[in-house]
Amino acid sequence: MTLLLTSAFDRAAEFIATSARPLERAQFEYHFGSGTVASVLKELGKFQNEDGGFGHGVEPDVRMPHSSPFVSSVAFQVIEELSVPSSHQMVRDGITSSVAFQVIEELSVPSSHQMVRDGITYFERTYDESIVGWDPTGPGVDEHAHAPWWNYTPVGVGLTALQRSNPGAEITGYLHLYNDSATDGFVQKVIKSALETFDELPDGMEVHSMLCFARLAEMAPAHVGERLLPGLHRGVHLVTGRSADDWKAYGVRPLSFAENPESLLARELGDAIQAQLDFEIDSQSEDGSWKPNWAWGQYEDDWALAKIEWSGYLTLRNLLALKAWGRI
Repeated sequence: MTLLLTSAFDRAAEFIATSARPLERAQFEYHFGSGTVASVLKELGKFQNEDGGFGHGVEPDVRMPHSSPFVSSVAFQVIEELSVPSSHQMVRDGITSSVAFQVIEELSVPSSHQMVRDGITYFERTYDESIVGWDPTGPGVDEHAHAPWWNYTPVGVGLTALQRSNPGAEITGYLHLYNDSATDGFVQKVIKSALETFDELPDGMEVHSMLCFARLAEMAPAHVGERLLPGLHRGVHLVTGRSADDWKAYGVRPLSFAENPESLLARELGDAIQAQLDFEIDSQSEDGSWKPNWAWGQYEDDWALAKIEWSGYLTLRNLLALKAWGRI
């Protein structure tokens, strides 16, 4: 088994210390050093707006300062991850369809935390009954630098099933996980809608939508996880690259679905995960970072900054995955 050498880890740590955003630096210190939950939340709070949502480029491909449901879901990924072990670590009975979901750890960032309360309120307020979901970014995205795949498309009189999935399914997971801050009837309504949407989609759905459902399954109550898991098991093989040739181009890799051995899809992706871990160790840049293998092709000055931010993010994610899978 290939391990990340100490010298390689040190180069990655140096890159994060000198080139990553303060947010990723705080996360690195929390996971690998003596950093605290409070220090991470302090940095994340700089991206939160008065309306409770998040903006200001916390998702590097969307540079607009004002809030959007999609960017806010990215911010909640940071909040949710702060529990150690994972706030939704699952106790499993069996390997596939027989799954017992049980929260065994208290949330390090509870529902009562002001940042969470304001964020959950934002999600409730921006849910649009007329389209049965969330408009991911709103038209304001076009007024600021952004990746071309985030060019605004009017949602019209309703969202397609794929549009309802990303970020709607993931947001639904946060509404359940932090349900003390959400209206119970609302949470049940959006969970029901998410399950109906999942049933509409083919196994080989668009990969980012599947990621949102995978995150929902990790956070969901038992009956939701049990409904989603068989379809996720079938579909993840259809949307995930399985070899180095796949991973050299843009696409979702196995570790995106299973960053640690406790992930619901970890067993399903077993060999591919081990192969990707080898690939990531071999593909580290000389400066210690891992860099994005995509580009915007527009707003070149803004992309130059976003590329550095993505490099810090990807470097942190790879270090966390390598640590979780025993490669550090």
